[in-house]
Amino acid sequence: MQNTNEPPIKQLTHELKYENKWMKVYEDKILRSSGKEGLYGVVEKGEFALIVPFDGKYLYLVEQYRYPLKVKTLEFPQGMLEKSDTGLTEGARRELKEETGLSAGFIQEAGTFFTAVGFSDQTGHVFYATELSQGNQHLDEEEEDLKIKTVTPSDFETLIKANMIKDSGTLSAYAMLKSRGIL
Repeated sequence: MQNTNEPPIKQLTHELKYENKWMKVYEDKILRSSGKEGLYGVVEKGEFALIVPFDGKYLYLVEQYRYPLKVKTLEFPQGMLEKSDTGLTEGARRELKEETGLSAGFIQEAGTFFTAVGFSDQTGHVFYATELSQGNQHLDEEEEDLKIKTVTPSDFETLIKANMIKDSGTLSAYAMLKSRGIL
């Protein structure tokens, strides 16, 4: 009888193939429970915060060019947590301020999701932000084309139905908050 606590895939080797400041890519040699060996490509990325800013009437989105897709996307503000962040909430506040210039009087973590379960370990932390006040953006070089867009929740759902919002994190966060009656 097989031990049900044993994972069905055993890692034999874990070889770093590529690395930059945002990610590491590994090639793992694995052994399946059937006894057959195989390969797995794994992208190791840090955790990130995704913030759903809502002022009671409008949701705040960012529009930005996403180089890998060669298109502009509409998404909720989001970004990698940094080592200097003293916690998840501080990282979420920093990202919200950087990308939108918004400060939140109230911010709360709503849950987590995995971005690409078939090849990445990355976890997104969803935050709900209200009591918003506008300040100045502090964009990184990679975000210089970023524009802020506001939409009502009804218009947001129309954009989803029209397939205009395709970012998996944005869709996951909205579903998470909508299912809990927050939006």
